[in-house]
Amino acid sequence: MASVLGLAFATASHARDTVEEYLAALRAGLDSRVVETLGAIDRTGRQLLAVRAYLRHEAQLEQRWSWNDAQIAAYANSPEKQRLDTAIARVRCSFERGNPGHTLFVNETVRSLDQQIEKWNRSETIKRAADHMLETIRAEVASQSLPRARSPEGVAAFRNLLVTFKPDPTPTLAAPGLSLHGRMQAVDFQVMAGTRLVAGTEVSSVAENWEASGWKGKLQAAVGDANAGFVGPLKNPNEPWHYDFRPDPGAELTALPSGCALH
Repeated sequence: MASVLGLAFATASHARDTVEEYLAALRAGLDSRVVETLGAIDRTGRQLLAVRAYLRHEAQLEQRWSWNDAQIAAYANSPEKQRLDTAIARVRCSFERGNPGHTLFVNETVRSLDQQIEKWNRSETIKRAADHMLETIRAEVASQSLPRARSPEGVAAFRNLLVTFKPDPTPTLAAPGLSLHGRMQAVDFQVMAGTRLVAGTEVSSVAENWEASGWKGKLQAAVGDANAGFVGPLKNPNEPWHYDFRPDPGAELTALPSGCALH
């Protein structure tokens, strides 16, 4: 009888382990920068979605994590900034030659961690993906006999649930701290006609303003012609404006073509 009662008590106790308890146990072992950032992310679903990204990029965390204020200030007068400015100018000049009356705008300000957190917390697409993930993970935790939340086995099982989960819809933002915009290793090109925005960075505008109008191909052509170290565009999610900056370390990018100037 005692063993039966003990089993019943253990089962009831185990049933009280929630997604929040598993998340708390998992997060205790994460990088301190990640833990601090999670504290600023609203609601469990958005935290789960972010943790999934942090776990999947764990090996690249040091190379990807966004700069702090001191690093951003140091970048402002660095050779690396001059290199990127010149690369952007080369793409812009190529684009203007091929598309008279149009130019490219690039926000050349580093996207700080605080800005990334704000965008993550207010993005409707992130909310939908986060809500779907939370609902799915809650069902998985309820239906599976996972080890206790505070046990190493429980943390490992919960970690696997998050890493293997496929978000729906696909998040349109990198998890806060992982955006390459936070280290100026990525830029978003926007098409302008004078002061009028022709093709911007709204996901809803991709089909009409980028693909049907041909601006996606025209930007790709300019990027290829400039040969300035940009790789892209981003395919998942589909962002025709997003290019990573990955110049060959030995490439000469400090000189501008004749008639081309920095803006």
